[in-house]
Amino acid sequence: MALEMRQQIKMTQQLVMTPQLQQAIKLLQLTRIELQDVVRQELEENPLLEESSESEINTEQDLDSVAEREKEEKPEKKKKKRITGRVS
Repeated sequence: MALEMRQQIKMTQQLVMTPQLQQAIKLLQLTRIELQDVVRQELEENPLLEESSESEINTEQDLDSVAEREKEEKPEKKKKKRITGRVS
């Protein structure tokens, strides 16, 4: 009667098709005209959605890029070091 010990590791990978992923795949396959029709239909069916003009979208993107540039341009404030010592 021989006793034997084993250790085994099994690794698997699995893609889960979430509803969001399914919707993204579906929308990416549409032509521009089909996509416009889908967007128009969603706007009609969902009262919480509203259409933005292209100029509004561009303004929002411009504001975001300006804010990011300002963050990058601000120099970091250097901390002042206090030097103390004894004079003999």
